[in-house]
Amino acid sequence: MSTFNTQHGLHGLHGLHGLHGLHGLHGLHGLHGLHGLHGLGAAGPGAESGQQSAAEAMMHAAGLAPLPEAGIAPLARNSATHMRRWAPEVRGMLLQGAVAAKAGHAVDPAGDFVSLTWGGNTVATLLPPDAATLARQCDLVRYYADQRSDRSAEVFSQMDAFTAYFGHLMGLTAARNPKTLELLSLVPAIAGPLTMVAKHVFAVRRPAELDVRVAPLIGTPGHGAYPSGHAAQAMAMAVVAEALILSTPAHFGDAAARVDLVYRAAQRIACNRTVAGVHYPMDSAAGARLGLQIGRILVAMATGGGSVRDLAPFDPNTDPARDYLYDDTKALWTAAGQGNPVPVAGDPLWAWAWGEAAREFTL
Repeated sequence: MSTFNTQHGLHGLHGLHGLHGLHGLHGLHGLHGLHGLHGLGAAGPGAESGQQSAAEAMMHAAGLAPLPEAGIAPLARNSATHMRRWAPEVRGMLLQGAVAAKAGHAVDPAGDFVSLTWGGNTVATLLPPDAATLARQCDLVRYYADQRSDRSAEVFSQMDAFTAYFGHLMGLTAARNPKTLELLSLVPAIAGPLTMVAKHVFAVRRPAELDVRVAPLIGTPGHGAYPSGHAAQAMAMAVVAEALILSTPAHFGDAAARVDLVYRAAQRIACNRTVAGVHYPMDSAAGARLGLQIGRILVAMATGGGSVRDLAPFDPNTDPARDYLYDDTKALWTAAGQGNPVPVAGDPLWAWAWGEAAREFTL
C-alpha cells in the first residue's frame, strides 16, 4: 500500500486541544502563563515607570566612560546549560522543537491507515473503524452514562488539564518539584497535537453525532473522535512518570504501587471521556498506543537514547464491542516489544530538563 510521509511537527499547533495540558499547574499556571515573572521588577501599576525614574535619577553616579570590552564574558554557544537562563515557556518551545524535528506521520492516500513515525520509521499504526464498529461503540458510550454522577467532578476538572492527578500520586508540590511539574506539563502539549493528523484523516464523528441518546455531559470538541487525544496525553504522562519514579529508587519505597497507580490514572482519565459522552472506548485504546510510544520516545531522548519497538497495527474492527479497561492498559505497557526497534538519540536539552526534575527527588 502506498504512503506519503508528512512531517507534521508541533509548531503551528499551539492552541489546539493538546496544548491545554499546559494549564493548571499548582502555582505555575502552565508554561504560557509565566510572562509576568520576567525579571524581578516590582509588581503593580506603575512599577516600570517608577523603576525608570529611579534609575534616571541615580545613573549619573556610574559615570560616562565607555564600557570596557574586557569585562564582557561571552557565554558558550549551543549549550544545554543555558536552559536554566530561559523562561519556562521558552524551554518548552525548545523541547517541543527537538521532538518536532523527528516526529511525523505516514498517511495512506485513501485514509486506510495512519502511522506515527520517528525519524521516518513507524512506531505505531492505526486503522479506521467501520460503521458496524461505530454502532457497537455507541452502545458502550450510552452504558457509561450511568457513571456521570460519580465522575462529573473528574470529567470537568480534566477537560483542559490533568497534570495534578499525576502529581498527586507522585507526592509533588510546586515548592519542591517545580521542574518536575514543568516537565510533566510539557508531555500533553507534545502528545495531543500528534493525534491530530489521525483525527483529521479518519474523520470519525463523535458519539452524539451518531446517537442522540448519548446526550454528552460536556461540549463536544471540534475535531474527530478517533484516536483520543486525552488518552494519548495521559498514557504518555504515565510513561514519563513511571520513569521518573524508577529513576530514584531510594526516594519511593512504594515505587511499584505508584507505577501501577499512574497507569490506572491514565486509563481512568481516558475512560472519563467516554463517561462524558465524547469518546468511544476504541478512541482511548488507539490514543493510548500513540501515547505509550510518545512517552517512550521522550524518556529515551532524556536519558541518553535507546530504541522504541514498533507496535502491531491497531484495528478496532477486529472486536467492535470491545471496551477499554485497565487490563488493556496494563497489557499494553507491560508487553514485550515485538516489532522492529526504532532508534531514538539522546537530546541534550531533554537531558537537562530530565536531570533538573530528577534532582528534585531527594530525601
